[in-house]
Amino acid sequence: MTRRSVRAAAAVAASIVLVGMPTAAAAIPHRPPATVPEARPSAQASGLTVRLDELAPAVVRPDQDVTVRVTVSSTSTQASGPLSARVLLGGAPFTQRQALSSWLHATQPRSLATREVATQSLAAGVPAKGSTTATMTIARSALRRGTPFGSYPLAVEVRSGSERVALARSVLPWVSGSQEYEPLRLAWIAPLTLPARRELFAGDVREVGAAWSQTIGDGGVLRQRLDAAVGTPVTWMVDPAVLTPPTGAGGLVTSASATPTPAPTPTNTTSTSPSTTTRAGVVTPSPAGTPPPGSASPSPPASSPAGQTPPPAPGAASDPLGAAKAAADALAGRLKALGDDQPVWSLPAGDPDTAALVRATPDPGLSSVVWPAGSDPLSTVLGRTVTDSIAWPADGSWAEGRTTAWTRTTGGSSPTAAVVSTEAVASPQRKTTPGAAQRSADGTPLLAYDEGLSEVTAGNESSSDTEVVQEFLGQSLTLLGELPGTRRTALVAVPRGTTLSGPALRRLWGATASAPWLRQVDVSSILGQGPQVRQGSQVTSSTTPTRPPSPLDGTTVDELESDLATVEGLRRILPADAPTTRTWTAAIKQLTSSRWRGGSQTWSQLRDAVGGSIDAAAHGVQVRPSTINFLADSGTIQITVDNTLPYAVHDVRLELVPGSPKLRVTQSTKSLTIAAGSRTTIQVEVTALGAGTVPLEARLSTPDGIALGSATTVDMNVRPTSVWVFALVAGIVGLILVLGLARSLRRGPTRAQRELGDHEAVADAVLGTGGSDPSRSTDKDPR
Repeated sequence: MTRRSVRAAAAVAASIVLVGMPTAAAAIPHRPPATVPEARPSAQASGLTVRLDELAPAVVRPDQDVTVRVTVSSTSTQASGPLSARVLLGGAPFTQRQALSSWLHATQPRSLATREVATQSLAAGVPAKGSTTATMTIARSALRRGTPFGSYPLAVEVRSGSERVALARSVLPWVSGSQEYEPLRLAWIAPLTLPARRELFAGDVREVGAAWSQTIGDGGVLRQRLDAAVGTPVTWMVDPAVLTPPTGAGGLVTSASATPTPAPTPTNTTSTSPSTTTRAGVVTPSPAGTPPPGSASPSPPASSPAGQTPPPAPGAASDPLGAAKAAADALAGRLKALGDDQPVWSLPAGDPDTAALVRATPDPGLSSVVWPAGSDPLSTVLGRTVTDSIAWPADGSWAEGRTTAWTRTTGGSSPTAAVVSTEAVASPQRKTTPGAAQRSADGTPLLAYDEGLSEVTAGNESSSDTEVVQEFLGQSLTLLGELPGTRRTALVAVPRGTTLSGPALRRLWGATASAPWLRQVDVSSILGQGPQVRQGSQVTSSTTPTRPPSPLDGTTVDELESDLATVEGLRRILPADAPTTRTWTAAIKQLTSSRWRGGSQTWSQLRDAVGGSIDAAAHGVQVRPSTINFLADSGTIQITVDNTLPYAVHDVRLELVPGSPKLRVTQSTKSLTIAAGSRTTIQVEVTALGAGTVPLEARLSTPDGIALGSATTVDMNVRPTSVWVFALVAGIVGLILVLGLARSLRRGPTRAQRELGDHEAVADAVLGTGGSDPSRSTDKDPR
């Protein structure tokens, strides 16, 4: 179990049960041990907490009294009433580091037999939502020990009557006057990398400039870190990106939305989208809506971790980005002035999370952006060659075969060495912590940093600086106790995301420099000093250290690859001096950084800002939707393309795809050049092969086929000339026939009929009965 996994479940507050080690009765010269009772449930309602502010001296030697100062705070709206504070001390040192971590961070440890060594009354109690301090002294007579050295459990308990209402736990390192051990050599690696802040890469000029000044400027976290290490042999792992803040307002990522505003659906009705019709075959389409916005919209003000917009650095109000550039130059000067006891090692620019990317297998395009070929940028800035071939995987592991995968992914040579966790190289059967110098199964030199000590330097908002220092000293002294007579080296790698302030680090480094069992050494003294690889004795990764998850996986890497492809396409149509494509590429590279581990929400915010800005630009060139009435066999139609970007575009490819064989486009692809913030209208030859409504899909893309925005549909009401002319002639002929038939049916008797009357009656009178009709003859057959 790692310290991080224990701490994740810890909450040192009221109502907590102590855990302890077996108590040696001979080591307790005074009162008999008393088991600390389990706190009652009502203690949680007190709203009281106790915080260890001072433990002096940090390392106790014979014939020294110990001063303990604590702050008792209340979150209640009522005063607490009279209280008392007392110091409890365990009787035996920790023999296992896991037990020490459990003592400090476990929420449900077993009871501990302790004794009271100091007490003080707090008769006035704690005011509502206030605090009070208590200072107690542990007499030297209560600190006599029968062991040469050890870390002892210490607790400060606040009580209301007989009820415990608050508790703080720590450790008390003890060393005797005689040195009965081989001092532990201690080497340090510390990062100079950017924090996981969205405002460093996306926002307006004021936000971005202020974020950079607060990070690398005078009084910023990185400058504080450098100041704190004066006199300590620290090897700095530097991300070259800390020296290259944005320099131009036009290239900042300012879009906060990943989804552009959709274009209105074109309307085909003449009441809302009238069309101009002509019989000559040339038409002017009417717009059926407005194109989507293409320029990036300003993002809402970014917030600091406290929820407030960070103020600009002093003197940076008029030119925030200029102030950030000056801060970067000053930081570079500090790095140049470092002595030999503080060497500079270079990380790849942006500090990519190579461990996650190795698993996600990025395509060559993204890999070339994350690990560009060429000289190390930090060497160029500092004017001297720095070590740039040390791998520092964010997951702390170096599994078998990782050297090959690492080299293949980064497109470079094998790393000179890899900085990994001791948990990744420790054998499951081993009872002691491995040394700093190791080798992997494939022979790669490993710098194995101590997991427990390094996690202490990560910081904890619930722990005071004193508590951090005491925990580190206690851990290192317990580590010494594993093999007290063996010369060993422990490496501490301060995590990239440490929350320790500069003053806290200065206090920690000062305490380790004065601890009698520690000897500060340079990392270079152990580089490559691991045992030679022998068959059957290679160090292999037995476990994967527990680390915050990376937001980079197969899906998110695919999305970044898609964004990068869009940027490369936009680069081909935008002017060479347009800064946006460079900014997008740099932002995509930053999204692959190790700094985002454990900060997926912040990563998503930056991802949305970058993706939204790229998407908005891709939609900045759009075909205007329209409805066209085409009344010809063949002719020319007009297509309007809008460019709402602040840059001219060139070589934009327009492709027209009819949705029906009733319409044929003579030249379906055209190349366009459009000025900034304007539009162009092109003429396209089409041929009508049938009548009906034909959707004409207009697609815009870059020369290499990257789609720009979404396709637009132009509705074509197609009526070829031959069809409507033949229909008109047939209609006229049919009308004539119908009119003639109707006239004949309505016509009366003729003039002759009116004058002669019934012609059959006249014929009978003249010719006789039957007239001339043989069928009416009455003659008999003569036979």
